[in-house]
Amino acid sequence: MSVDFAPYQDAATTDQAFSTHLGRGPVDYMHALGTAIHYGQRQGARVQDAFTGKWYWDCHRNGSLYNLGHRNPAIVATLSQALQQLEVGNLFLASGQKAFAAERLVDSSSGMLPGVTFAASGAEASEIAIRAVRGFTRRKNLVSLEGSYHGSTCFAMAAGGNKEFRQRYLLDFDEITFVPYNNMAAMRAAVDQDTAAVLLEASPAQLGFPEPDPGYFQAVAAICRNAGAQLIVDEVQTGLGGTGSFWFWQQQGVVPDVVTIAKGLGGGLLANAAVLLAPPIKEWFHDSLYPHSSTFAGNELACVITSKVCEMIMAEGFLDHVRALAEQFKQGFCGAPFKVNQNGLCMGLISNGEDNVTMTRKLFEAGVLAIPAKYDSRAIEFRPILVLSQEEANQIISIVRDTLG
Repeated sequence: MSVDFAPYQDAATTDQAFSTHLGRGPVDYMHALGTAIHYGQRQGARVQDAFTGKWYWDCHRNGSLYNLGHRNPAIVATLSQALQQLEVGNLFLASGQKAFAAERLVDSSSGMLPGVTFAASGAEASEIAIRAVRGFTRRKNLVSLEGSYHGSTCFAMAAGGNKEFRQRYLLDFDEITFVPYNNMAAMRAAVDQDTAAVLLEASPAQLGFPEPDPGYFQAVAAICRNAGAQLIVDEVQTGLGGTGSFWFWQQQGVVPDVVTIAKGLGGGLLANAAVLLAPPIKEWFHDSLYPHSSTFAGNELACVITSKVCEMIMAEGFLDHVRALAEQFKQGFCGAPFKVNQNGLCMGLISNGEDNVTMTRKLFEAGVLAIPAKYDSRAIEFRPILVLSQEEANQIISIVRDTLG
């Protein structure tokens, strides 16, 4: 094996081995998009193709996994130190590392969500959240958003906005109703006395990160409260500073009953996920010997990373920097020949004419990695790294404007 850890000698051999053993889907999709990159070196806001040597600005962040950049030195150092003593740990035992990480997450909510249950992925976090609200309310029905994504396990996929997937795996349940984002009339009609919860992806990435209408979150929360339903906010792709506050719901004048988070909790190095719970549902859900048992959920190495991630995001000046970058992109794209949905550094670039595959291919050729929004053929998901320098942001803005102009 070579020093750069590429086990095959070229891209074609890599693709063939992947297709043979893991399925052709990802290979065919990336080639169709024109974004068939194989990660080699990774550093900060950029990734290099292992075989061509070309560097790309990562404006995908892998669904907000790389909020703090690739191989962030502080995260790498934290993991290296933890490896001197720690391993996964034992899920049946009390763990200081797990408790400390949970405490940091509670602090991020200003103590409003004092209960934490760890998971191994965002999909697992969705499963926990759905199970918790159904048990707590003794109701089965859920309301979710068209175009949302909550993971690829059973309940998570059933509650996701991809009808094709639900039908393929016989997960189109009558107990789950789907409504459009920002459509209050549809939300009012869908929520009733049999609704356990509304599952709200804070801003669905696969719709191109639409901006919530003023008062949208508050109105949804009021509908839930009046019906005795819970409000679950999925912040897997918007949380951990991506919108300029630690949580997007903190900008919306609400406190959810349940919040799910994953991806960026592991700093791009390890998997970790969590469910945050408000006091009433926390008291009920945690009143069990093991509310959720999962071997790798909240493992000790991952929790050390999660604590460091929270520390970095809550450090003085970090969120100010994210907000400044967001303003820089807003001003930089002002007058561009495309529309911008913007929630901090979670953005959707909406073409005035071109389809999003063409946009994606053009940007890739110019050295910017992004992906199309699944449910808007004119939109791409555009997520710059949160720790960009001002100069790096200007370089990306210039490339995007020149490429899509």
